[in-house]
Amino acid sequence: MAAQTAAQTTTFKNLPLAKAINESLRAALESDPKVLIMGEDVGKLGGVFRVTDGLQKDFGERRVVDTPLAESGIVGTAIGLALRGYRPVVEIQFDGFVFPAYDQIVTQLAKMHARSLGKVKLP
Repeated sequence: MAAQTAAQTTTFKNLPLAKAINESLRAALESDPKVLIMGEDVGKLGGVFRVTDGLQKDFGERRVVDTPLAESGIVGTAIGLALRGYRPVVEIQFDGFVFPAYDQIVTQLAKMHARSLGKVKLP
């Protein structure tokens, strides 16, 4: 018999989208101490759609961070953390608020590789 691939041995669950994201975030936090989550109300409240429910309780306020209402600051901070080797996961509550954050992506993140002459990569 041929060896099975990881995709063939994976067990899939039928979950609501928010629960599936929560479980994926939990797995990422468990597997990598450099992963952190940041956004408005993601901690104690568990996010506006409860996607991060229970994560701050289990991983602490240093890894699941409630931020001020400042999307540009949230994404800018995440870019800085990524530059230092962290793996920030950012939640922006509603797409209508993403424009200020988009400015950080276009004016900072997208240009970082060129500014560093190819030495810095931000996955």
